[in-house]
Amino acid sequence: MKLKVYTFFLVFLVVFVSCSKDEDFKTISPANISFVHQDGTEIPINECINPNGKYAVRIKTTSQGSGKYKVISVDYTVNGFLKTMTFLKEGTQLNPVTLIDGLNTAQIVESGYSSNIYFTAQGEFELVE
Repeated sequence: MKLKVYTFFLVFLVVFVSCSKDEDFKTISPANISFVHQDGTEIPINECINPNGKYAVRIKTTSQGSGKYKVISVDYTVNGFLKTMTFLKEGTQLNPVTLIDGLNTAQIVESGYSSNIYFTAQGEFELVE
């Protein structure tokens, strides 16, 4: 009789110990990508791009769900060069970039979100007043 009780208890214990609670996660996903000033401020439409200015790419993320954040890496390209940003939580991150002469394009690989900015390099000239 004791053997049956111990066996039942052992089976009962194994069933409940092996069943772990599924952990809930907040899923982070990219919301947009844009060119900004290096301090994170927006570049207004039709603003003259300063050839000596410092610029960056900003990726903004959102999250869904509850629980802990699930870390993600967001692959994106800047003028055809692949880069990666890792997000530990929802928010924005910046990565400094150097603009090239002509059309500059930043695109999130997975979602296809993109941003463009046109930079015209000024040749060497002298301002005469």
